[in-house]
Amino acid sequence: MAGFGDYVENAVLNWMRGTAMPSAPSGIHIGLFSSDPTDANTGGTEVTTTVRAAGRVAATFGAASGGSMSNSALIDYGNAAGGATVSHFAAFDAPTGGNKLFSGALSAAKAVTTGDPVSFAIGALSVTSD
Repeated sequence: MAGFGDYVENAVLNWMRGTAMPSAPSGIHIGLFSSDPTDANTGGTEVTTTVRAAGRVAATFGAASGGSMSNSALIDYGNAAGGATVSHFAAFDAPTGGNKLFSGALSAAKAVTTGDPVSFAIGALSVTSD
């Protein structure tokens, strides 16, 4: 299960006290990490460009239901350009840089080697608001 980053948490809290919400992101882009990127996005090492030279992959999520949403389409990085250990993912509002929206740990770290297919199946990435 993924958790919201500080950017989203602060936006919601500020909205509850009367501040306007930021504009909705024009897209959600998934990055791969070799360690926990943390809520503040101050930790972790992003290895996305090691695995996929073009970087983060745009993702499509279905409508929220019951306080949760999941990816509604395959998130495909293609065959790995290089090797890395991937243990976490994070969603951003931009293909590079940007604000971290949510992140989570994989069920198990995966050692990706050059040429391995890398993807998240439909429904594999979920974020829950509780």
